[in-house]
Amino acid sequence: MLTVNQDRFDEHAFRSRHAEMERTGAYRHPEGKRYAVCVGHAFDLIAIVLYMRERGGSVLLMHEATPFQLAVDTARKADCACLIHGRWEDALELAGAADHRPSILQYSSGTSREPALVERSWRQVETEIMHYNRLFREEGRVEPVILVPVSHSYGLIAGTLSSIARGEEPAVIQHRNPKAVLQEIRSRPRAMVYTVPFLFSVLDAMAKEEDRFHRMIVSGSPPSDPLLDRMKSRAGEAWQQYGCTEAGCISVARNPECASDVGHPLGHVEISIAWGEADGASPGQGEIVAAIGGCLVRTRDLGAVNPADGRLHVLGRLDDLLNVSGLKVIPSEVESVIMRMPGIMECLVLRTAHRVWGEAVRAMIVAATPIEARDVREWCIRHLPAYKVPSVIDMADEIPRTPAGKISRAYIAEMER
Repeated sequence: MLTVNQDRFDEHAFRSRHAEMERTGAYRHPEGKRYAVCVGHAFDLIAIVLYMRERGGSVLLMHEATPFQLAVDTARKADCACLIHGRWEDALELAGAADHRPSILQYSSGTSREPALVERSWRQVETEIMHYNRLFREEGRVEPVILVPVSHSYGLIAGTLSSIARGEEPAVIQHRNPKAVLQEIRSRPRAMVYTVPFLFSVLDAMAKEEDRFHRMIVSGSPPSDPLLDRMKSRAGEAWQQYGCTEAGCISVARNPECASDVGHPLGHVEISIAWGEADGASPGQGEIVAAIGGCLVRTRDLGAVNPADGRLHVLGRLDDLLNVSGLKVIPSEVESVIMRMPGIMECLVLRTAHRVWGEAVRAMIVAATPIEARDVREWCIRHLPAYKVPSVIDMADEIPRTPAGKISRAYIAEMER
């Protein structure tokens, strides 16, 4: 059914594990109960997810690096009946109720506000998988390669569970040796690689010029336009997937035209644009709202729909918009300009305090060659309006990321505090 690194786990392996779980006290009668799962091995996690889905239990996904006490506190906060931490057999029984709707649960990323518990029923997940897999109806078989954590819905649902539902055998790569990862991809001529922009940039730097991948798909955060161009040159087909914890996968773009292009919504999702020009957005821009099964999900993402082709474009987080003396600045606009400067590898634009304007633009930059902050400023002065030119430019060795590999402005601000 799947491989983890180079170990293969077939249906017999899953049946055997489920039989062991049925003989283990903490796993008996999971109906209506919530299980917090914080395990390192992908097979353990997938086996627990399938076990709970078949038996009416719920799973709260946690990143494997979550410390034990924090995991306990989080599990209790979510009213879990049990915490699985470390290995599948290491179960701590808690006092959670046994009357919950069978679901998959995650805490929102908290990139712009306090993390909130998000509950999606197994039926909602199955609907997402069904519509997601319609993207593959006219495709030949692919060989999914999952480079992202399966403790997150992107790697778990879009990457792993959707692949299994199509009858394909996903390969989950958990080690972080770029040369070994490249070898795994090369060994699969029809590989569909699920990754994030940062991991792709690492692979791209390590790969040989002649290396070509059948298909690459990125999510989590948009790539820069130069990185997207590199993806297109590396892959027979490049995809960009857009979604959020509350809604799952919302839309997918095949060979996106630019970094903001996330294509058309899946068949069970309707998109509308809220929040208008009075709030500082340009005409046609606003908050992306997803309607799924009668429920509205306000994404807090700034976006627009291209009236010519109906494709959705994601422009950034509403909470990340800067107000420079009454003028709105979208960070991605400034990042796009800086990324076009030769020698720039990564760029993140965020707010900083200004004693006159209130807020100003700050840029955190990783360069491949020796570049001075004044060089970046001169480049920006030539290509941007004055109020969008960063007043603070920090040259850095790397841009900090969350344990899940995502860039979060709130996470960086908290680290710096």
